Amino acid sequence: MKTVEITTDKGYSISANIYEVPESKNTLIISSATGVKQSYYKKFAEFIAQTGISVITFDYLGIGKSLKQPLKNLKNNTVDWSKTDLSSVIAYVEKYNPGTKITLLGHSIGGQLIGLSPSSTAAHKIILVAAQSGYWKFWNGFQKYKLWSYWKAFFPLLIKMFGYLPSKRISGMENLPKNVANQWGSWCLSPNYLFDHIEEQNLFFKNITAPLTSISIENDHFAPRKAVEWLAGKYENASVKRIHLMAKDFNTNDIGHFGIFRDKFKDNIWPLLLKEID
Repeated sequence: MKTVEITTDKGYSISANIYEVPESKNTLIISSATGVKQSYYKKFAEFIAQTGISVITFDYLGIGKSLKQPLKNLKNNTVDWSKTDLSSVIAYVEKYNPGTKITLLGHSIGGQLIGLSPSSTAAHKIILVAAQSGYWKFWNGFQKYKLWSYWKAFFPLLIKMFGYLPSKRISGMENLPKNVANQWGSWCLSPNYLFDHIEEQNLFFKNITAPLTSISIENDHFAPRKAVEWLAGKYENASVKRIHLMAKDFNTNDIGHFGIFRDKFKDNIWPLLLKEID
């Protein structure tokens, strides 16, 4: 593995880890979940690289190694993570490995960002892992109203107090730049999620025609199955394959929103993902 700094068209750089396989004709780009460092995907990336596929992970601006200044000073929003950060990684791969077949794997919000990047049309395959609409009404019972209250009142208050969203204090995830959190929150309060806030010319879901696999997970408290299926439906011109993972099929009691990338599943779920990638 080697670490590189990729300069974006906005002048700042983001940190990326490359698991390079010499003469590989395929490259997997992993677009992380919200507030998750690229290092979380390290063992999975190594597993994929061992099969002959190059892998690149990266930290969005403000996360992990791409946080190079006080978080409260950052002005970027969620769309920037896609149009600038993800697009710059795709451009880097195309420049330094021309001709490679690119697969994009978007975990959670990473799967949403794929549809916001004009560069995503370069992909030969797309895999969405627990990528969903964050609209609060997709959840049930108390959880639904808790999410509404968080985005309506609690999170905006914290952002005003700290100058960023202190996610580590709440969930253990990485803290988020204020504009990222505020924009994401506005999406989560809207029935059509990000589609209620972004102009048609800045949406690229319809432009994507590569084969797409959408994976949902049983009892995923961060991505209910109906929210995952809703987002997959927005890639309306792609050939969509849907997979729903059940814990019992993998000899476990629970997989979880983040568990799929833990090495406890390297002998069962990871080969399934590899089959979709390759």
